Order: sequence, then structure tokens, then C-alpha cells
Amino acid sequence: MSEDIKKVDPMNAAKKNSDVIESVRGQSTVMIRDEKSMCHWNDTEFPEGSKVCDNGVTYECQMARWIKLDEEC
Repeated sequence: MSEDIKKVDPMNAAKKNSDVIESVRGQSTVMIRDEKSMCHWNDTEFPEGSKVCDNGVTYECQMARWIKLDEEC
């Protein structure tokens, strides 16, 4: 696992978590924002662009949501 990917426990519904969406591979969306978005995973805040690993699945923080990536960790 790459050093820039943080290993996390599975999401706990009793804690603050950002929404998770499936991979956007092959799709394009453009959004412009002045401020950086933050994502939450079990009450922990992560800046935009952060990657986490949960049970071999990589998620990336984009626009205050976790994007499920097509890469293992």
C-alpha cells in the first residue's frame, strides 16, 4: 500500500462520514469552487485529494465525497 493512502476502519454509521459514490471512470464532471472541500471518515477529517484504504478498496476525497476508485490498496 502506498504511503499516501491511509488505512481506515470500515465506516461506522454512528460517526460522521461523507457520502460514498461509485467510480466515475469514463465520466467527466467539472465543478469550480473557491475553497477546498473536506471529507469525513469515522469522525476524522481529510482534505480534498486524500486517499484511504478500507478492506482493500481505495477511496479518494473529491468535492466533499468519497469516490470509490478502481484500484486496490
